[in-house]
Amino acid sequence: MGSHNDFLDNERLEKERNEFNKWKYSICCEGNPQKGDNIWNIIMDGPLDSPYKGGKFKIRITFYKDYPVSKPLFEFLTPICHINISGTHICLGTLNNYDNKTSIIKALSEIFMMLTSPNELDAYSKYKDLYINNYSEYLRKAREMTREYAKI
Repeated sequence: MGSHNDFLDNERLEKERNEFNKWKYSICCEGNPQKGDNIWNIIMDGPLDSPYKGGKFKIRITFYKDYPVSKPLFEFLTPICHINISGTHICLGTLNNYDNKTSIIKALSEIFMMLTSPNELDAYSKYKDLYINNYSEYLRKAREMTREYAKI
């Protein structure tokens, strides 16, 4: 776990962590703002109404020392077949336009919804053509990768 003891807003991080503990789409969050952790590792359940059903997806959030002035970095660590995720990079408006009023739960909720409803306009991963030209094969590939990689 990374550590920065000179966060501007540990109190906000603690509040965000408490909100996260009530969020129903996750299993756990490693990282404790009271200990100065600047990295949270999240395990999020795959949405039931998606090809990611049953999967456990790892997301890392890195907070910089001037958070919430600077936006945190969200990285999708579990390999996934998704048109808005390439490697660890997540292409999502909420993350791209993150500001100090955006909560971690809002961002994670948007990622969760993106798994159910990919945004074709923001598609840029290697799966874009498959999604557009052979949707049933895209869904098959997404289910296959979920079974193979999205487990704890």
